[in-house]
Parts: sequence; C-alpha cells; structure tokens
Amino acid sequence: MAESDETDMTHPVTRGELREEFARFEKRLEEKLEKKLEEKLEKKLEEKLEKKLEEKLDEKLKLWAGALNDRIERGEARIISEVTAQVTAQVTARVTAETTRHINAIWEATRAQIAVIDDKYTDLPTRVARLEAQVFAVPPRPRRRKLKG
Repeated sequence: MAESDETDMTHPVTRGELREEFARFEKRLEEKLEKKLEEKLEKKLEEKLEKKLEEKLDEKLKLWAGALNDRIERGEARIISEVTAQVTAQVTARVTAETTRHINAIWEATRAQIAVIDDKYTDLPTRVARLEAQVFAVPPRPRRRKLKG
C-alpha cells in the first residue's frame, strides 16, 4: 500500500502489504505496551522503594528520637541535681549565718542580764567574809583561874 493512498479504502490490499501493516502495527503496539509496562513497573518500584525508605526512616527516626529523649532526660536530671545542690548549699549557708547571728544576739543579751546580776553582788564576797568572821569566829576561851593551893 502506498503512503499517499493510506486513507483510500477503494483499492484492494495485497497480503504482503497487509503483513507489512500488521508488522508495523505489532511493532507500534509492542513499543506502546513496553512503554506502559516500563512506566507501571517504574511506578510500582518507586512506590515500593519509597515505602521501604519511609519504614527505614521511621525506624531510624524512632531510634534517634528515643536516644535524644534519653539524653534530654539525663541532662534534665543532671541539671536538677546540680541546681538542687547549689540551692541547698545557698540555703544552708544563709540559715547557718542567720542562726549564728541569732545565737550571738541571744548570747549578748544573756551576758548583759548576767552582768546586771553580777553588778548587784560584786561586793558579796567581802560581805560574806565579814559575816563568816562574825558567825564562825572562834569564841575566846574562857580563862582558867588558877587554883590556890
């Protein structure tokens, strides 16, 4: 069949022309089918690879997130421990200083009260010594009279 007469349906077609046309058709059909098959295979392969990649990525992401979470928790625990130790040390120092000030103030007040009492009795030892001398003084011995005789 001639190229210019392809659309003319009035001419008879020989077997050779028919075979040629069928061969070209078969070739075009094969090419189209092969192309479609390749596209579908590529699409399926892409989907499978993407799915597998997503699964692996999810696994690694979960593993990484777990490790990161553990590290954060350890860091938080360490920071809390350090801050607690610092705050405890500061509070202890402040309480110790405040307690020391109160103890010193109470001691000074007590000393002042004792000093007042001591002032009242500063002359007590001399008074007691005088009293003891009067009360416990050895009475004079009676004199013995000499007997005549």
